[in-house]
Amino acid sequence: MYYNNLPIFKSALDLVVFVEEMVKGFDRYHKYTIGAELRGQSKSILFGIAKANMTKEKKDELVKLRDKCEEMKMLLLVAKEIKCFKSFKTFEQSSRLTIVVCKQVQGWLNSTK
Repeated sequence: MYYNNLPIFKSALDLVVFVEEMVKGFDRYHKYTIGAELRGQSKSILFGIAKANMTKEKKDELVKLRDKCEEMKMLLLVAKEIKCFKSFKTFEQSSRLTIVVCKQVQGWLNSTK
């Protein structure tokens, strides 16, 4: 568990915790459809960080992780369009947390080249 101290891991963990709390506020239908996808995708990003950190050839894992981040951003946009969020502020905060992780992933990927 030597990934616990990574800033990117901490950012992704913040994202997971925020998404879990955010989805609680969705109505019943959205909680079990797009809410489940958002929860799964945020956890997938967290697990991907741990996996990338443990592999020797990080580039392939980081490319997959970057793609997962982009998918997360798209899921958030879909959720906004179908009015899942109780407030715009919740959407804004979830987007901000996702973008922070995406930027860190891209920086990590750039440093491997």
